[in-house]
Amino acid sequence: MAHSPLHYERLRLRHLRLLQLIDEHGSLRSAAAELNLTQPAVSQMLKDLEFAMGVPLVERSVRGVVLTDTGLLALRRSRSGLATLDQLVRELDAGQTLSLRIGTNSALMYNIIPEALRRLNVGQSETRFQLKTGLVGDMVEALSEGNLDCYVGRLDWDQVPTRIARLLTYDPLLETDLILICPTGHPVARLDAPRARDLVGWPWAMPSRESNNRIVLESAMRSTGAPELTAAVEVSADPNGLINLALALGMLTCVPRVALNEHANARDFKVLEVADLALPSIHIGFATTAELRQMPEVADLREAMLDAAKAWIAGSEG
Repeated sequence: MAHSPLHYERLRLRHLRLLQLIDEHGSLRSAAAELNLTQPAVSQMLKDLEFAMGVPLVERSVRGVVLTDTGLLALRRSRSGLATLDQLVRELDAGQTLSLRIGTNSALMYNIIPEALRRLNVGQSETRFQLKTGLVGDMVEALSEGNLDCYVGRLDWDQVPTRIARLLTYDPLLETDLILICPTGHPVARLDAPRARDLVGWPWAMPSRESNNRIVLESAMRSTGAPELTAAVEVSADPNGLINLALALGMLTCVPRVALNEHANARDFKVLEVADLALPSIHIGFATTAELRQMPEVADLREAMLDAAKAWIAGSEG
């Protein structure tokens, strides 16, 4: 099937909406009802869309219709675009200037994010900024769905679904360690050369089980043959909360070094050097979609993030 420029020029927003309805309902009849159209009209819309793209987008069976792999890719792309358009309509309807929607990890709210926004003269420029923190998986999913304009934070590519990874562009910003800490008065802090098994049996303030940091820590512990750690309290996507709880409750915890370095009570903790426990470094980067990367406001934010990261690295080394 060849790509048809004529059909492409005739596409409307409802053609893209049709892919989403097919994915949700698996039925052209249900999609037609949602669009308030007849089934033959929807069937023609689908044909027009396939001619425009030059590839089959659905597979038909006695049970209904499902999107092909190419159809799923088209849905991903169109869903992101439709979400961005919806955001634009909301901004215009409210009489607002453009708002950049930034997803990030809480650890970066201490330094990199504020420094980048300072470089953009936030508060004096017309652009507004909406910041949302959360788990890496949720942030990346929101970016691919068009509910974020960019994401600044940890991104382990081996955990990003291929369907999402091929939509994204990425710039590395900085690298930090994942460290184990406890208050200086904790019994483990007095051990000269703690081993993984010395960490077992004590109460921990832990990230949630969905957190990449928790997954990495538990995987490393299993590799040593040590029993599972005891998570007395869990905090989702908030290293600052983990540090505060660990200090207040006398617990061990696991956080990025960048978070501890910026914490007001950093001197009240000991970083545990556990000889038989290897924790990989955390790579922090700037991710967006190929389409949004060309947007001037996103490009300016990207440059500000790169400059802020360089400044932080220089300050850390100094």
